[in-house]
Amino acid sequence: MSEPSQFRHYQIVQDADGNNVELVRNSEQVAVLAFDLERMEYVHCHVLLEPLANRAGFEEACKGLQKRGHPALARMIEFGEDEGNPFYITSNVDGETLRPYLARQNDIPGWLAIMIACRALETAVAVCERGEYLTESPLDSLRVVQTAPQTVQVLAADFRVIDNSAGKKRALKTSFEKQAKFLRTFLVEQGGTLPDHMLVAADFAELLNACLSSAGVGVIAAMRELRAGLKKLAPEQLSGEIPTTQKPRALLAPLLASYQEVARGLVNLVRIQSQRLDMANPYSMRGTLTKTGRSVLIEQVPPSRISNARVKEVDGAAYKITKQRDNPSLITLALVNESDDITCLAEEVAEGISLGEVMRERHYLDVQEAYLVLAGLDTALTQLDNSTLPVSKLRLEDIFLLTGFAREDSRSTKLLVSKLNEWPAFNLIVRAHPTLASMSGRGTDPAVLLPPAKGSSTTVWHGGWLAALCKFLLGLETPLGVNAEPEGGARERETVARLLDDEIAKVAESKPSQRSDFLARYARIIQHYDLAKPSEPVRAVAVEPVVELGVKARARTIPVTKTGVKRELVAPLGSESVRSPIALTSGGATSGDEPTIGFAELLFRNGGEPSPPEAPDWARAAASAPPTLPAHLIAREVVPIWLKAAVFLSGSMVLGAMCAHLSGSALWQKKHPPAPVDAVAPLKASAVPPKAGVVVEPSVPKAIPVAPAPAPPAVAPPVDNDEQRGRGVSLTLPPGTGGLRDQLAPPVNPPAPTRP
Repeated sequence: MSEPSQFRHYQIVQDADGNNVELVRNSEQVAVLAFDLERMEYVHCHVLLEPLANRAGFEEACKGLQKRGHPALARMIEFGEDEGNPFYITSNVDGETLRPYLARQNDIPGWLAIMIACRALETAVAVCERGEYLTESPLDSLRVVQTAPQTVQVLAADFRVIDNSAGKKRALKTSFEKQAKFLRTFLVEQGGTLPDHMLVAADFAELLNACLSSAGVGVIAAMRELRAGLKKLAPEQLSGEIPTTQKPRALLAPLLASYQEVARGLVNLVRIQSQRLDMANPYSMRGTLTKTGRSVLIEQVPPSRISNARVKEVDGAAYKITKQRDNPSLITLALVNESDDITCLAEEVAEGISLGEVMRERHYLDVQEAYLVLAGLDTALTQLDNSTLPVSKLRLEDIFLLTGFAREDSRSTKLLVSKLNEWPAFNLIVRAHPTLASMSGRGTDPAVLLPPAKGSSTTVWHGGWLAALCKFLLGLETPLGVNAEPEGGARERETVARLLDDEIAKVAESKPSQRSDFLARYARIIQHYDLAKPSEPVRAVAVEPVVELGVKARARTIPVTKTGVKRELVAPLGSESVRSPIALTSGGATSGDEPTIGFAELLFRNGGEPSPPEAPDWARAAASAPPTLPAHLIAREVVPIWLKAAVFLSGSMVLGAMCAHLSGSALWQKKHPPAPVDAVAPLKASAVPPKAGVVVEPSVPKAIPVAPAPAPPAVAPPVDNDEQRGRGVSLTLPPGTGGLRDQLAPPVNPPAPTRP
């Protein structure tokens, strides 16, 4: 077998028989599959068969495609002339072209036909927006790639970069509208809206080819209108997957060893769990290490005839570096093994969510959420720079957010539709070694938006690369089939968009900024708009107390973990209330008028269960439910009159009882009679003689007993019984024995009483 030929730093890929792998061969060009030794990825080498008649037009077309990249278009990497033969190099699109794909189908599901037509129109619009670069045979230049069980993409792998005025046809709006009407009528009449209905693939291919062939720069609006109309025909809910016979084939799959051969080479080291393929990454299998029991992803390292021996060297270096403790932000390679002429690697499964999955579910992030990702990614990129690994490509699928939950956990599924500031603390790790999915061009590469740099920089991961990544995070540039229409924060997003364009422009001037400088400018924009946003008092009730001011009340909700905010009076100024600004970072709401509860708080409150994807049902019900009290009572805080009367009466009774107790006339003081006084007690109390000159007067009784009739002058003997001691003893004195004072005054030394 002959050695693979090499053109500059591009090695031509050979099949098992030693022949070059040709992708396109027609009267204009020949395209072969090659491997880029510098970027370590597969490319398409397009060699034009005729000399250039218009060199300036050729260079202008290639430069236009370089400066204005798009995720739906193959990236224009290089162009020029070699010994009089013009050529241009584009990135690889890992799928088969539409013409052979539809030709090998007898029937095709209606929903799949609608999806392919919509994706093809989106790609045609992206090509025409950059110029007259759509080829005359679109079905031969567009390739279909499956990215999910029910999702396909149609990407442009070839362009018209030479001015062919003889064969060029002007796109007429009437011609395109006619073909568009035929295509839409066919899909409607044949039952394309039904999920399980099948269409004739040959008829669909003919109508789609006629529609795309009449497309051009002048009918971009009509193409968008047709796409919007076809999208309405697609069923809302799909069940199952794309049938096996309708699955598009991967471009590199026939050139690699089979899965059985890979599993046989690792039979003593790895236990294969399942050979079910993930169409987003069809070259990997999941398994478990026999010794440690760790979950790994196994894939083969392409042989030298397909790639280069340098790939194996990079994998070996990554195997040593990622095991060091100094690089916790790099995914670990657990195994690099060679047996039976097949080299395989095992990568530890990152138990987290990839950034690509987040963007497929969310479509776009808020400005604050994007900053969380960029700031966390800066640490991982610093470790990647220090590792000296020759990695020059990071896709959204190579960046993982570790939350502590396994990817199959239901909590991870709920996190996909939650805001990042509601997630628990997460770490970012990146894949630092080349994989077949990355080398074949699958996934979303942010570098597709970067213009070619005139010179070399110290690092590939500069501020311009972060700016290109941020465009995808904010939804300013979206992958194929995703339409992001963020709501709110228009001025803030426009300011950030200008910052991103400025950073990308610096890359074309070979003056890319450092990551720290870009992050500092980004943070200042966030701080500026956070301070400029008016703060509104958060209230626990459903209506604001502004009825008296003539302002319409608005609904409010507050986090359940915060206490009610003290109600403050708002002084009217004309017809508006005065409000003081406050930053969002001071602990208030994260999105306008609807404060939310953090994921970590719900995690501890609900026993480990994560927050629901959206606002909880109870929060929505409470915000929209009518108040339990009348509105005038809530707004004015009026206390019911019966409650006031009850409080007044209760207070009066308590106060009166206290006064009566202090004066000695309380009822509870009269219930118990005074203790019985012995008759001897007053005698004993007066046994002490008074001091000289002091006249002791007897106490005056409250009532003077009056004798009913005169009695003989005799003194009744004292009666000693309990009854009279309890009620007191009355003595009757004979008349004429003295005045009243002398009668009542007891003797100084009375004789002791004698008993009979």
